[in-house]
Amino acid sequence: MEGIFTKTIAVRGRGFMFALLLTLVSASAVPGVATAAAEEVFIGVDSVISMPVSTREVGVIEDLPDMPEINLTMLRIDPGWYNMELMPGESDEITVTVTNPNNETVLVDPMIIEDPYSEYIFDTDWITITPASAELEPDDGEEEFTIAVAIPDDADLGYYGAMIAFTDDTKPYPFPEPQPDPSYVNTLNLDIEVWKPPVVQILSDYINDRVESGKWYDYAITLKNTGDYDIDIDPEIVDVRRYGWYDMVPAFGDDAITIDAPSSVPANGTATVTIHLEVPDGAKGRYYGEINLGIDDPSMGRWGDGGGEVGMHFEVWTQPTEPFIKSFVTETDSPITILVESSQHKWFGACRIDGGDEGDCEPYFDLTLEGPEGTAALAPTMITYSGTVSLSGISKYAPPGEMAIDEVYQEGYTSYTEEYVANGTSGNWKLGILSHYVEEFEYTIGIGEAG
Repeated sequence: MEGIFTKTIAVRGRGFMFALLLTLVSASAVPGVATAAAEEVFIGVDSVISMPVSTREVGVIEDLPDMPEINLTMLRIDPGWYNMELMPGESDEITVTVTNPNNETVLVDPMIIEDPYSEYIFDTDWITITPASAELEPDDGEEEFTIAVAIPDDADLGYYGAMIAFTDDTKPYPFPEPQPDPSYVNTLNLDIEVWKPPVVQILSDYINDRVESGKWYDYAITLKNTGDYDIDIDPEIVDVRRYGWYDMVPAFGDDAITIDAPSSVPANGTATVTIHLEVPDGAKGRYYGEINLGIDDPSMGRWGDGGGEVGMHFEVWTQPTEPFIKSFVTETDSPITILVESSQHKWFGACRIDGGDEGDCEPYFDLTLEGPEGTAALAPTMITYSGTVSLSGISKYAPPGEMAIDEVYQEGYTSYTEEYVANGTSGNWKLGILSHYVEEFEYTIGIGEAG
């Protein structure tokens, strides 16, 4: 039977698998070749297995056409890829060295090739190449070309790609027609991002707070417009279930949150977006959410998501009613000094401006001290407040090195300390500490006079 048998098989090796196209030719299909049985061959890493298979006639092999001879002149292009970041109205240039390693003179005539996969297509008028052409001497003759890029004032923000081909040498693609655009070999790939700094800046872009069930809280997000025209905003809560780690039963629904905001941020001015939270009675657990501020500022996409997003994290907690107890023993009749300290980063709840706790959310402690002779009197000796303050908060929507809103004090780490002294006698003691509006606290028990 005259014909060929073609089959694609999977070949599996250690840690990999690939497809093998197997073409077997029946003996009579090729003149002058002895008769042989067609076989399907499975080739693995550790073994070769041959199995007889049947053949079927698919036609007589015609004379294969001669493959075209590929004649390419290869040059060295340095650099072969370059990236720029420019704003509308800006310009920049690079120097590209083209070297001829061949033993004959090569004419270099650069041309700009569009990148069909780029977000935006270059206007060729934006690029100037100097010199326009050059002849490279054989045996490492070289020429430096200056590629100057000028972005017009009205250019769209986004990513632009182009290729500078220094010769018209192309290589064929390893698959049949139809083929895409020619694949040039002596090229510089040029990527340019056209951007602008955001006009609207956000302080702050995250709300993180501990709240109690049955109470309400207000938070403020400040927006500053550095531009010369009003910017529209349209805040709304967005679905965060697209994030896998948010797939939990929330402490409450999105309907517990309402947003009050103006319709725009005035030119060279500020605006406040107020978030009001009503924590339902009996709520427990955590809530994660996001607010898309809907800022009509296209340049914001460079630094964040679309119209500017503010993350929200609330943890519903219950004020403890039983104190923490610490037992200790004194060996002598000596004064006892109790030091209790609470510290936290101020970003935890930094945006809160009011709450259903009537504003009484400053930390404090209720202390009791029981000794061998009953309850000891604790005499307060000192209360201290400490913290760190920086000028202006840094927003993720501000360009690197720039603050979000100028001349605004941002409090970071804060600490609150209470100190007490009691007359001590030898024996067993119990210190009780009931904290209020405290994330965590530290305690120190000192026995004896200070040295």
